[in-house]
Amino acid sequence: MKKYLFISLITLLAGCASNQLTEDSQDNSINDSNSADLALSTDTEFNALWKVQKRVDPGYSMDAARKGLSGCVKVMFVVNSEGKATEPEIIDSFPAGVFNKQAIEAISQWRWQPTAANAERAPAPTDVKFDFMIQGTQNKAAAEKHCDITVPSF
Repeated sequence: MKKYLFISLITLLAGCASNQLTEDSQDNSINDSNSADLALSTDTEFNALWKVQKRVDPGYSMDAARKGLSGCVKVMFVVNSEGKATEPEIIDSFPAGVFNKQAIEAISQWRWQPTAANAERAPAPTDVKFDFMIQGTQNKAAAEKHCDITVPSF
């Protein structure tokens, strides 16, 4: 019985992982070679070139679930001309390394389609932050502070 309850909880929590494009920015204009300047873009600039076609929520680390850990991972990457995430790089992770694998696996399954303004399918950089929360978290205050989230009391 506990096994099924635990599996159900993990499945529920995987669905609770949130993701959002961040507002860190610089320039992301199209240059003469029909490819985007690969400096960090703002949401508005990135969204002018690409829109999400398929999102996949990350799984929840079984080890983190057993330990009652909540946290977050911010992944920076480039959406290539095929609409796939390439060059993923973890730029923030709390607790360090705990959810990295799940974040990278999820983002590698996302797909984007070019907007009408991006007929050339210019690659563009962006980042996504995934939040991981679990009932009865053991690191609630630290996770809320580092990740700028509110862990619900369930």
